[in-house]
Amino acid sequence: MPMTFVNDFYDVCHFPATVVQNGWFSLQYDSNNMQYKFRLLSALMLGVLAITFLSNSNGVAHQQNKDRTGAPGSDNTCEQCHAGGSFAPQLNAFLVVDGDVELPGEYIPGGTHMLVINVTSTGAPMGYGVHGTAVLADGSNAGSFNDQDPNDCIWLDEVEGRHIFEQNDLCSSGTFEVEWVAPEAGSGPVSVYVASVTANGNGVSSGDSPEAAQFVFTEGTTGVEVLADDRFSLFQSATGQLTMDCFESHATTLLSMDGRLLYEGSLGAGQHRVHCAHKGLVIAHTVTESGVVFSRKTWMQ
Repeated sequence: MPMTFVNDFYDVCHFPATVVQNGWFSLQYDSNNMQYKFRLLSALMLGVLAITFLSNSNGVAHQQNKDRTGAPGSDNTCEQCHAGGSFAPQLNAFLVVDGDVELPGEYIPGGTHMLVINVTSTGAPMGYGVHGTAVLADGSNAGSFNDQDPNDCIWLDEVEGRHIFEQNDLCSSGTFEVEWVAPEAGSGPVSVYVASVTANGNGVSSGDSPEAAQFVFTEGTTGVEVLADDRFSLFQSATGQLTMDCFESHATTLLSMDGRLLYEGSLGAGQHRVHCAHKGLVIAHTVTESGVVFSRKTWMQ
């Protein structure tokens, strides 16, 4: 019976043909022109190739050996390819030490910090990706990153000597944590550059929403013990439980990073346990009866 084969890229013809094929190509003999023709059989294979070249769910440093963080000397950022989405992402970054103490825009020289990157968006994206670095004023690496959890959504890479952190897959959560050891005293301000993608999950770059930002942390002069005001504390005491300890009666609101209300209530002075089934970052906003205001962040496992 007549078989269809591709004569060239634009010409599809019908001739009697002898066919030898496997899952990847067909070999067809054209008895009229005494020629063999090859044809890719699988549209699925073409799709796989397209996704391989157009999607970087494992991060561009890992797959392309490119630095697209936006830092000095880097390549074009993610927005050069990812576009067309309507997720309106917002990007934030901050440093946490000693489990639950957020540093006010500064770092402790030589100290170990948790760098937290948070991407929020509108709509219903399939996931998020980030790609970032930390550099000094001269563009050199600022401190070092540690892969504190091999099972999380972040891994570490290096492009031409620059330290990179990025997602290792399309991540369902927009909150990313990476352990960062700050540079020694006298290093000056540190800039954290982050490029993010809020993705629709179609495997290619169309329909995604990119967002990039620079966050500057100045060199701190105080230790974490000064920053941790012991009049109020917040920490996870057990699975699904938070413990708050305040020097006087207070009204406290607990929020998730995306603004969802987790708890709201008034409590007396002293230590109280609050049920909280949320996993991830929890933000506490507390106002005491004398008007003292506390803001704390902690992590629920």
